Amino acid sequence: MGEAPSAVRARKGKRQEVVTAVTGPVAFMHPEDIGKLVVPGSRRRGTRLKPNYATHEDGVDTVKVLMATDTMICFEAFRPKGAVDTAHQHPDHHSMVYQKKGRTRMRIGEETFTIEAGDTYFHPMGVVHQHEALEDSVRIETKIYPKGGAIRSWNRLVGGGPSKVRQAPT
Repeated sequence: MGEAPSAVRARKGKRQEVVTAVTGPVAFMHPEDIGKLVVPGSRRRGTRLKPNYATHEDGVDTVKVLMATDTMICFEAFRPKGAVDTAHQHPDHHSMVYQKKGRTRMRIGEETFTIEAGDTYFHPMGVVHQHEALEDSVRIETKIYPKGGAIRSWNRLVGGGPSKVRQAPT
């Protein structure tokens, strides 16, 4: 037998308090995740996207948004071997990345690195960078927005398409 509706509402209300205790709103890729303390990302499929700075690539990354607040967004990205994005920079955020699988040639500023599974790298706000997948690759990336606006910026970056992040009600 399930919980009484009042108990379910109370539990959801308490979760919403925890979620909104983070400075600013929390956002999720799927509306059914709003108010949850654990997001079942293991059961989610990624969405191919073409970032607004792209010039020649079409869906270089398949991205699964894990969670976001107004000052950060965290996602998992798959990139197939041989895929290269356009060299670009972001004026509004820093990126901290953990390479979960595969190898990537990463240009950050004037330097080029070979990133392997288990490596972590950082590209600061405003610095030109470019990724080339030397193997099928998966990375966990956290974008940090010091001035806020992460959700709005992400939706602008991906064109507000299927991977559009939804903000939890406050």
